[in-house]
Amino acid sequence: MLRKILIVTTLLFTFGACTEDFEKINVNPNTPSSVPLDYLLSGATLHIPGSAGDPGYKSWRANFIYASTVIQQMSSVEVNFYRGTVYTYQGDLSEAYFVNSYPNSIKNLVNLIALAKADAKNVNILSMARILRVVEMANITDLYGDVPYKEAGLGYLDGVFSPKYDAQKDIYADLLKELEEAGKAFSATAYIPKTADFVYAGDLEKWKRGANSLMLRLAMRMQKVDAAGAQAWAKKAIDGGIMASNDDSFSIKFSNTGAGTNSNANSWNLGAGRGIANGNNIQWASTFIDALKARKDPRLAVISALKNGDKTVAKQRGIPPGTDATTLKTLPETSLDNYSRVAPNMYALENPYFIMTHAEARLLKAEAIERGWATGTAKTEFEAGQSAGVRQLASYGGVIADADVAAYAAANPYSTGSLDDKMNAIHTEMWVITGSVLNHLEGWANWRRTGLPKLTPVNYPGNETNGQIPRRLRYPQGEPGINPNIQEAITRQGPDLFTTRIWWDKQ
Repeated sequence: MLRKILIVTTLLFTFGACTEDFEKINVNPNTPSSVPLDYLLSGATLHIPGSAGDPGYKSWRANFIYASTVIQQMSSVEVNFYRGTVYTYQGDLSEAYFVNSYPNSIKNLVNLIALAKADAKNVNILSMARILRVVEMANITDLYGDVPYKEAGLGYLDGVFSPKYDAQKDIYADLLKELEEAGKAFSATAYIPKTADFVYAGDLEKWKRGANSLMLRLAMRMQKVDAAGAQAWAKKAIDGGIMASNDDSFSIKFSNTGAGTNSNANSWNLGAGRGIANGNNIQWASTFIDALKARKDPRLAVISALKNGDKTVAKQRGIPPGTDATTLKTLPETSLDNYSRVAPNMYALENPYFIMTHAEARLLKAEAIERGWATGTAKTEFEAGQSAGVRQLASYGGVIADADVAAYAAANPYSTGSLDDKMNAIHTEMWVITGSVLNHLEGWANWRRTGLPKLTPVNYPGNETNGQIPRRLRYPQGEPGINPNIQEAITRQGPDLFTTRIWWDKQ
């Protein structure tokens, strides 16, 4: 697609110097002389989960290999590949999200934004592209910390091939500004790209609520490093209107019409389903399965199955984090076939790719209320988020009965204790929600900010963190030779290690 964009842009400049008669003679009426922005919007959207050549590449590595296993939602005995479970490094796995996003999703979104700005009628495409760029850049900076931002994606447009690394503090300030401006700019009187919009199918009100909910997420992320700023942005997001139902959840919808390439398919679920979940590679962690059993969580019967397809709750068991092929033999159950993995309904290629759920937005609002940053009743917001999180499993074909939703709420009520107790209730629920919809990237980010739920680190021989849960991914190995600006980022942020904390991740 990028090649097409470059060709089309070149043609546009060339034709501008031609005469009118020359154009009439030499332009093929059956071949478009420019790529419609709708096409660029849909293509750029699909590049967020993955790239055209291998849709599951970056999300499989960042989301499953590292994020899911680091926070003990998933586990694997293949510790030399699923390295997040034992805190070890492999360059192509740690760097995948970085090296894949910049030349694909980021470059395409930057290009689309530049083109859409040229005509006021495209303000809705422009706003969608700005919000999608926030989504992708937030993922990148939350994974690595200080990264190229302001100059990222400008190689073709401005000739910037070694973009500077921006401080995460500055990145966050601009991401929040972008969400505010883009959300306010939507116009019902301008062109609406309904078919090309794989997120909300042209529903501008949902886009506004989605942008405000993302704003709330980023605001709460700053809680420990800029409480005043976090409060101001959280209030702005909530006052503007956050997600109101599960229909508002921010997700990319797929048709799975990729003609064998799965280019229009859910790559998170592709990562779990391509012979992985139904094999014996990456499976649910005992930490996660045991927590769902203890909480009498009805989602367990939807998300988990043994290799033979058995979804009986009593039979579900997770792999203890840090277990390898040798230590597996010392456990009461030694066959991986009898350990839980993602159920087949969860990795259908047409399933939505969740970026942020309505449930998360309501739980974050409950936290904001408890901190005195918003008005309302925290208990009401918690219960709404809790219920929405269970009901969201309908997106994976797991409709849960009202009685089971009520029973889960009764078994896991909102705390009446201290603020710490309330935070534990909110963020344990958040951990379960992000795990159950396979959004482990967000689960890891939220865990780093809150430290909740409490997890017991793995101290596997040869680990690179001295037995501490990783706080970030390491930069690409080849980056210093490509972009010397990385050295300034390392000097500012700290050593390029798993244990170096990014700006908002404080004790």
